[in-house]
Amino acid sequence: MSAMILRSVAETLPRFAYRFANEVVLHEGMAQVLTEAGIEFQREVVAGPKDRFDFLIAPGIVIEAKIKGSLSQALTQIARYAARPDVTAVVLVTTRFWGNAGAKVDQLHGKPVRIIKLTGASF
Repeated sequence: MSAMILRSVAETLPRFAYRFANEVVLHEGMAQVLTEAGIEFQREVVAGPKDRFDFLIAPGIVIEAKIKGSLSQALTQIARYAARPDVTAVVLVTTRFWGNAGAKVDQLHGKPVRIIKLTGASF
């Protein structure tokens, strides 16, 4: 079940163009896409003193969105998430140029990782 949901998320999110002046705007667009796809989620889930998931999808799939920062910074954060026993997979969604280059990371701590590069809206 988790693999099917992960595949659905990884296939659905990049089908659309997003506005991403800031992460709040990007999150709104992603939430709309996930809702319309029938994927249930929670937003801004506080999972611990250092961990706040942008989106959490049962059973333990975390989506982290990044419009700023480096690939190494993002990987450090999602590796921390992947090390958690309550996380089954991590999807890193980014607008950064490194989104395509980072696509070779497919596991962290033995858990599936998907890196998705989003495109911006034309107008």
